[in-house]
Amino acid sequence: MGLFVRILLFTFALLWLSGCAYKAQEAPAGSWQAQKTTLTKLQQWQLSARLGIITADERGSLSLFWRQNSDDYRMNLTNVVGKRVFDLTRSQGLVVITDSEGQLHQATNARELVFRLTGWDLPVEQLSYWIKGLPGEADQVEYDTDGRPKTIVAHGWRLRYLGYTRIDGLWLPSRIDLTHDDTTLRLAINQWELKP
Repeated sequence: MGLFVRILLFTFALLWLSGCAYKAQEAPAGSWQAQKTTLTKLQQWQLSARLGIITADERGSLSLFWRQNSDDYRMNLTNVVGKRVFDLTRSQGLVVITDSEGQLHQATNARELVFRLTGWDLPVEQLSYWIKGLPGEADQVEYDTDGRPKTIVAHGWRLRYLGYTRIDGLWLPSRIDLTHDDTTLRLAINQWELKP
């Protein structure tokens, strides 16, 4: 075999190997990894869900409505008969909760305000991206066979993603369990609505 042929074969082998390495790093079309950028940019959405809350002292089931608009959001919780538990809004950094009696409470930290009023430790600030299946940069993540988050450990919470659904071409969570100390949250999302 001539030197030119050997060089040519060697060059083709290098190109083939580099092509394989490049393709191996690409996410499969339609996979969660391929859609991560789209999910990150998704700033306007809303959902309705059932939220189960289990603590050392109580157990309850609530209806959750969440509307996200960039950094601002509205989270409304009602009980099984439709009575408001609380309505939480964040606008321009100010958090306001309207309680079941119609009283207004203000703060800059949603999690602390919810805990003070209800005794529930809800990771409100993190939920806006966890609920989309997006881990934070410092979160510990385990992925499923399709490359989607399976578990996330962060801020003292452990999340288990128990189901996904395809909405407008995106994989979004449909069931999430969250645990922290003696608090367990079970979220079953009934409906997603995405806005460009």
